Amino acid sequence: MLLRIGRSRANSGKRHSGIDFRPSIGFAMQDGYKSVALLLTNKSRASVWTEEIEIALTELSANQQTAEATCHETHKIRQTVGPEDLLPISLVETIYLAAGKPQRKYSCIMFSMVRYRVGEMWFEETMPAYRLRMIGLTVAGIRRERKSAYLFKPQDMPQDMRPVGTNTK
Repeated sequence: MLLRIGRSRANSGKRHSGIDFRPSIGFAMQDGYKSVALLLTNKSRASVWTEEIEIALTELSANQQTAEATCHETHKIRQTVGPEDLLPISLVETIYLAAGKPQRKYSCIMFSMVRYRVGEMWFEETMPAYRLRMIGLTVAGIRRERKSAYLFKPQDMPQDMRPVGTNTK
């Protein structure tokens, strides 16, 4: 079962020269529980290689952390999303690690950027921000933040992996 957060746009079409790849944040049932997930939807005829999602947490409010909060993590995906396919990737553990492994309730605003490749061209896509309320690895609430922004720093990538285009929403 998948639940996509947000509304579909009336004019949401192909973004990059015939490729209709739509990463979004939503929920997915994984291992018997509801999980905040990156939903990778490929509605094109070409396969899309998804390299990673980078998340950043701001306004973190947490107690009883078992590690220092880095507020920044990168989840390596390294999977192909086939034509006309959907791939859910759980973000719960990545959020938990970035928040410093809190043992009780915590909240934050999550910003994220997905890096992917179509053929030989690399792309980066910034996702909308979400305010999260969590209890350990469990989602207690999620709400889209409309007026928040975060500037991701450029990654050290090999020359052949530098993004060609950037999508921002």
